[in-house]
Amino acid sequence: MTPQHAAEWMLSQFEAATHLLHLHDEQLAYDDGNGNVCVGKKVLALFNKLTPDAVYERTGMFWRDQLSTDQSGRQQ
Repeated sequence: MTPQHAAEWMLSQFEAATHLLHLHDEQLAYDDGNGNVCVGKKVLALFNKLTPDAVYERTGMFWRDQLSTDQSGRQQ
């Protein structure tokens, strides 16, 4: 799986980071040492290009469509 494939796959998956972590490739996902599963930086950059109108909801740890009431930026 390439980072491009991983970013496209994330569009349709729930708990994408956990699944990517199980592929044992730190380019796709990694554990940050604090118990958090993180999507690889290259995958996330490609995913951001595919979803310019999406924001990350930090409290719920999920991506969603941007709302007119959101603050500027990708994280809410």
